[in-house]
Amino acid sequence: MNRQLHIILLAIAALSAAICFTGCSTAKKSAKRDLGSEIPGDIALQTPSQRYTELCKSYADWQDVTMPVRVSVTAPKSISLSARAAMKRDKWISISVRMLGFEVASLFVDKDSVHVIDRYHKKYVSESIADTFGSTGISVADIQDLLLGRGFVVGDAGGTFTPPLSTAIEFANSAEGLMILPAIQPKEFEYGFIMAQDANRIGAASVNIKDKHAGVVTYTDPIETRQAGSFAGECAIELVRGKKMAASLKWNFSSAKWNTGEERSWKCPSGYARIDAAAIISKLTKL
Repeated sequence: MNRQLHIILLAIAALSAAICFTGCSTAKKSAKRDLGSEIPGDIALQTPSQRYTELCKSYADWQDVTMPVRVSVTAPKSISLSARAAMKRDKWISISVRMLGFEVASLFVDKDSVHVIDRYHKKYVSESIADTFGSTGISVADIQDLLLGRGFVVGDAGGTFTPPLSTAIEFANSAEGLMILPAIQPKEFEYGFIMAQDANRIGAASVNIKDKHAGVVTYTDPIETRQAGSFAGECAIELVRGKKMAASLKWNFSSAKWNTGEERSWKCPSGYARIDAAAIISKLTKL
């Protein structure tokens, strides 16, 4: 049970690492992914700007959502388990992992901090957003878009892709698909998106923490919701921090509840020991 709980925490650690942009390869250097091999005729005739406009049309605003999510770890060990996710747009993200009806681990992100709780060992991690993101301008909304498969531009003048943001991006073609690259890149990292070959949707997101780590986030199973437009049904995260860590989040949009006024806040668990984030990730990569 003790080892299984460590593997469960790997899922949370991998997710936390992705949220913190602790390493992905640039879009220009990303590994080949199955982003759709056949290009429909109507898409083949569209210009990059037209494809981008159609992508933006598929998005709609939302205020909050709660839904089940399946968390699966495939490397360095394999396990799949149930969780519950809740998000308030640009405010916070909450993911609770459960076994036998009991919460064993959780992740909470707000505008101030990133928190991870290990309830089995009564330990927790809290890292400030300022320490984690520095001056990158990354917002909670950007993190939500990253997990849900939507394109975005970081910073106060950015946000989820919209037609007016077309002046802030550049297009490039690759064997994997149309690349959408924000024209102004943060000093700390480079990032971009690849559109699927067979549809006007984001197929992968890519971030490069310069000369540090490697990985990629891939999106599959596109879902169209009545309340908020299109999302990725599954987010697959691959990170390399000395050893490969891979996890996926499969969102259950069919059971999602939208715009109910959901409110959550972080509460420091009483009697728990605080540990360093780098230490727990290092320990988990040795599994």
